[in-house]
Amino acid sequence: FVDASTAQGGTTSGFGTHPDSACTTWDASVALCTASQGDAVFLLAGHSETINAAGGIALDVAGISFIGLGTGNTRPVFTISTEVLSDIEVDAANVAIYNMRFIGNVAALAAPVDVDAAGFKMEDCDWYVATATTDIDITVIGDANADDMIIRRCHFWYDYSRAATAVTAASTEVIRLVGCDRAVIEDNYFSGNFATSIINGITTASGDISVNSNYFYNDQTANVAGWVDLVAGCTGVICYNSGFHGYATNIATVIDPASCGMIENYASKVVTEAGGIIGTRS
Repeated sequence: FVDASTAQGGTTSGFGTHPDSACTTWDASVALCTASQGDAVFLLAGHSETINAAGGIALDVAGISFIGLGTGNTRPVFTISTEVLSDIEVDAANVAIYNMRFIGNVAALAAPVDVDAAGFKMEDCDWYVATATTDIDITVIGDANADDMIIRRCHFWYDYSRAATAVTAASTEVIRLVGCDRAVIEDNYFSGNFATSIINGITTASGDISVNSNYFYNDQTANVAGWVDLVAGCTGVICYNSGFHGYATNIATVIDPASCGMIENYASKVVTEAGGIIGTRS
């Protein structure tokens, strides 16, 4: 168990086995687990932490599920601030994160989730920026070791800040794939101004990926593949996605699928108009 507000908690061996004597930090809980035996860490409702250094949280023990308890604003919240390289390092395989909130509170936050191991999963998590001038350049980066990554039912709210102001800072992208085979990105909501693309596959092709049932809102007005932009050789399926892109001329360039199949993706370029299909019907 993890709870920063527990009266009798700590960060060393002997803590964490009961909510009343919980670990006080997420990072400390990792070292108390045993690799690949199905350990679970429960982060209690109301838990709050700040991440302000590169590798501030190191998920380096394999096979742990980190489960946030609570609903709405009572879910565990992590504010990422001070240092633009502050991040969560995923360095062990088969790690999962559920039901947490993350707030970027520094301009040009570089890449707060760095996935360097296979089987990473993030589900039911929400991401925000704190003010009009804070942004997250790339939220999740997966390299060639990050096969079988799953990002599901997450919200990336970068168009309007936690301070109830329209965000003027532009992000680069949300998810970057670099040789991430069998990546699954489904049923997420993305909103903001993304200069490159919301999902960007670069350098090394990612094989057999699935990008499906997502909702995209990209204010970017340039002629870019503002939803999905994949390097040549990527394979898989891009299907049943819908949303808005700010490029006023047409919707044809919203997705660059490389060698992925395209099924029923609909985009609007005017907020009052219904979406048109991207690509040519077979």
